[in-house]
Amino acid sequence: MPLIFIVYVATRIFGYSNDIMLNAVLLSGKLDSDTQAAKQLNREQYNANRCFKGQPKSGCPIENNKTEIFNKLKDILDNDPQISINRLTAMTGFKRSMIHRILHEHSYSPYKPIYTNKLQSGDKGKRKAFCDWIFDRDDFNFHRSIYYSDEAVFHLNGHVNKHDYFIWATSNPNVIIEEPNTPQRLIVWALVGYEGIVKYEILERTVNTDMYQDIIENNVIPFFTRRRNGNLLFQQDGAPAHFANRIKNILNDQLDRRWIGRGSHLLEWPARSPDLTVCDYFLWGHLKEKVYSHNVTNLTELKKVIEDEITKIPLEMIRRAIDSIVKRCAKCQEYDGDHFEMFLG
Repeated sequence: MPLIFIVYVATRIFGYSNDIMLNAVLLSGKLDSDTQAAKQLNREQYNANRCFKGQPKSGCPIENNKTEIFNKLKDILDNDPQISINRLTAMTGFKRSMIHRILHEHSYSPYKPIYTNKLQSGDKGKRKAFCDWIFDRDDFNFHRSIYYSDEAVFHLNGHVNKHDYFIWATSNPNVIIEEPNTPQRLIVWALVGYEGIVKYEILERTVNTDMYQDIIENNVIPFFTRRRNGNLLFQQDGAPAHFANRIKNILNDQLDRRWIGRGSHLLEWPARSPDLTVCDYFLWGHLKEKVYSHNVTNLTELKKVIEDEITKIPLEMIRRAIDSIVKRCAKCQEYDGDHFEMFLG
């Protein structure tokens, strides 16, 4: 019986693919039925992954295909670096996993832009002056004596989702998107410092001067007057309700030179500086992430969730956020009062 036929039957019995059977038959015929020579050549051409090296493959080499795919992706990203993966998939027909893998191989990563307030004329100088003032203190831990206050909006149906908004690039493009603050229904006011969140109020409408006066008289003044440490400072931003004459008069009368804000005898708070107050760069983002993970259907449920989550924030987490103001002020000085969060690392 011819060796070629025996080889064919053997490969068929053992379930080899048509390519392997064909290669075995060709080897046997090529070597004039020399069994040992056929085995040797088979070993040389058949690698550990059960693939023959000797037979040419059809189509373009894989590396060439990957290069062509990347070049196509790069052309699209160069024209629109904010394009989503879903849009890339629809435009190119490539799988999401392939797009991610090839972009990663070429050091592309998705970077999230930072949303912040637009600085106006004179803001940079005031921001830098505040940071200079922090570092001019003799006490290295002076920043721990400041208690920050602020209000934040909590939507019943959750916040605007920015999770899927990225910019593709080989290095962080440090993009900032400026957006206005839009008042909504449910408002949370909080006073936070090195002792934690010491006071908070949950309100169902925008804070006006009367409401804020109640907050100051029922929360702020009692907290600071009960503390024996006269070095503790109260901070507030320049919102209209905070800047009312009667509010300034109360603070100057009860906490003279112990508060920071517009109209203070001690120091004015630099406007449009959420990157310098722990409420904005830590508290509200963390709290909203926790609150919005719950499925609530009305304001009563939302209020209960806020109350539960705000009391669960660990003190050590708050203290780390308070201490990070030192690094933030240093960066603010380095960039002469300009936006700096994208350089914090």
